[in-house]
Amino acid sequence: MEASRKRESMKIVPPGKKKCVWMEAGVVSYKLCDNNFDCSTCVYDHGMHERVARYKEKVAMQPVETTPDKFTETWADKMMQLPASRRKCRYMITGEVVRKICPNAYECGTCSFDQMMQERLQTDTLPVHAVSQESGFEMAEDFYYHEGHTWAKPEYGGRVRVGLDDFAQKLIGRLARIELPNIGQEIIQGKVGFQVRRNGEIAKVLSPIDGIVTKVNDALRDQPDLANESPYEKGWLFTIEPTKLRKNLKELFYGQEAHNFISEEKEKLFAMANQDLRVAADGGGSVEDISQELEGEKWAKFVKNFLKT
Repeated sequence: MEASRKRESMKIVPPGKKKCVWMEAGVVSYKLCDNNFDCSTCVYDHGMHERVARYKEKVAMQPVETTPDKFTETWADKMMQLPASRRKCRYMITGEVVRKICPNAYECGTCSFDQMMQERLQTDTLPVHAVSQESGFEMAEDFYYHEGHTWAKPEYGGRVRVGLDDFAQKLIGRLARIELPNIGQEIIQGKVGFQVRRNGEIAKVLSPIDGIVTKVNDALRDQPDLANESPYEKGWLFTIEPTKLRKNLKELFYGQEAHNFISEEKEKLFAMANQDLRVAADGGGSVEDISQELEGEKWAKFVKNFLKT
């Protein structure tokens, strides 16, 4: 009985996570997607396809002696055996569309709907499914956070969306201008990727990942304060075609580790403000109060300290 309960608990998908397509199809009992459904660059997906191909080749050569393998079909093979009403499009699996049945036998590369979605998602703001509070700051779940207070959100198709986190926008204050990188420009994790302006003062900001800029948020040219009002959705900054995504993500904060990071940063901020501005370190003032008091060299000192520039 205990073993049965343990097996059942292992099949529970944690909040904010998604089933791998191999689990969705029922080929494997439990596997979560860790590559944002970009199967073309997924090591697990490649390995599984190779395993199925090897087995099929073995069966073709030795149909009598071959022992049945556990994985005899690909996820696409299994999904195509389901009734038409259950053949979920990958955009339905990811939650990016409410309902869409696959019309193309999961050949996404030749699917007109997939091409349309790729073009739309390059520019559209994707909804943030869960926002929590940590020490007075909003945090979007399933985002990766850089120590310089930028965020990275892998999206379907392999691209990554980038923005300022809530801590940064509150510390910097109301933005007057955001100077974004050019499309096609290469940026490097931990190096200056763009800069922002407030009251004539400039703050340089680090990029959270390596890659090539593919799109910038044009709305910020006329409304830079969108990054203040909606840092995780409408105020996104640019998208990147990553070049070292797996390596880069290991250097970022995620989940509980990200919450711990923000909590520690708040303690450092109020300790520093108490010393320089005589603001109560017990949180008696708000971050916005601190930002409004910062000007000139003091503003630059705080911003450089927390944005790591």
